[in-house]
Amino acid sequence: MRTKTSVAIFAFLILCGSAFADGQHGAVSDDDLKARVEALEKRQGDNLVVDERGHKYHPIHSIYGLKISGGVTLTGQMPSRGKTGNQRAGVALSADLALESGVGDSGRVVLVLDFQRGTLAQGMPTFFTAPNGNTTGPNADIESFNDNNAHLTQAYYEHEFSKPLAASIGQLDITGYFDANKFANNERTQFLANLFVNNPAVEFGGSPNFYGPGLRLSIAPAGFIDLTAGAFEGDGDWVNSFDAPFLMAEADVKAKPAGMEGNYRFYYWRLSGRGAANLPNTANPSDASLEKAANEGVGMSIDQKLNDNVGVWLRMGKQRHRVSRFDRHASAGLHLSGAIVGRSEDAAGIAYGITSMGRTYRGYLKSSNPQFNAGHEHYFELYYNIAIGSATGNTGFHITPDIQYVMNPGGDTAASKEVIYGIRLQTFF
Repeated sequence: MRTKTSVAIFAFLILCGSAFADGQHGAVSDDDLKARVEALEKRQGDNLVVDERGHKYHPIHSIYGLKISGGVTLTGQMPSRGKTGNQRAGVALSADLALESGVGDSGRVVLVLDFQRGTLAQGMPTFFTAPNGNTTGPNADIESFNDNNAHLTQAYYEHEFSKPLAASIGQLDITGYFDANKFANNERTQFLANLFVNNPAVEFGGSPNFYGPGLRLSIAPAGFIDLTAGAFEGDGDWVNSFDAPFLMAEADVKAKPAGMEGNYRFYYWRLSGRGAANLPNTANPSDASLEKAANEGVGMSIDQKLNDNVGVWLRMGKQRHRVSRFDRHASAGLHLSGAIVGRSEDAAGIAYGITSMGRTYRGYLKSSNPQFNAGHEHYFELYYNIAIGSATGNTGFHITPDIQYVMNPGGDTAASKEVIYGIRLQTFF
């Protein structure tokens, strides 16, 4: 309730401020008001609000340059009964509200509020867990918080110094600037499983949901390449800031083989430590030195259109086996437009991912259970996004049936294979 009140007051003050300014300079005609609004929106250009997974909202509300947008997501997932027979369905609800206001001719301020209730389906076997506590589980829309409060997940200022150079500073979503993918990066409209949203072989800094204070710089030295670098607080808690920073740099090469658009991203990252709270998620929870051990890795994320209705994508990554439970990951898939079946706003995707256990973690498990037999975790997912009525890709209401199939979850060959049936209801506003 406090958050709703604050948002209302924020919008009210902007309106009052605008009205007061008008009152100081005389009455404003309808034509003048229309011209002002159009000028503000033109000045904003394509700088739309960015949500916590780095995807642009559709700003359907605009008040004197203030853009308000968001979405509501309801997901339900039912796992197969497996060997234990104690699996239970899980339902989760999330809502996001984004506010953006221009600052001068080249800047903008963005606030993003996030609400989430509900948890993952219960009784499933353990999936791989990264040192920061993020799993390769079945629902990337689940945040670490599950309460009645709205959380301020992003609050930052962004400035475009010149056309090829831009910067952001404040509370940022790290994944909003790195490891993007046109066909596998949005849990609201594409795949639900975590490993098909962002690379699980990157120990992203920030909070368990990848939010934290930091700075991002991007430059486009040529039309075919973008370069981005960022420095963020390692654990995102605003305490002892940047004592163990997360650093990342990425090159995004834009190509058009046979006239079809593609993006080829390559990146390097380094995290200097993770804190005692995340020690249990490392390759050896009994090794206290891993609290401050550095982790680093490389990765790539590629998306390429084959024609107007079909696209392919690939994501790969490698990190230090001494720190992480798994050290290698690769995933790939197809994106299909619904135009193939006469529904141009629908979309479908199919993906396969393989994650490999690092030898340090394998040795740790063997020491406590000599009978343990490690294997690759194999992950499959298929979805079909149905646009209802006049909805488009990022507007209106969507229904998405989803199915996931996992072999050797968590790298345990003795673990039950899992089939996870899901449905997602998504509305943008």
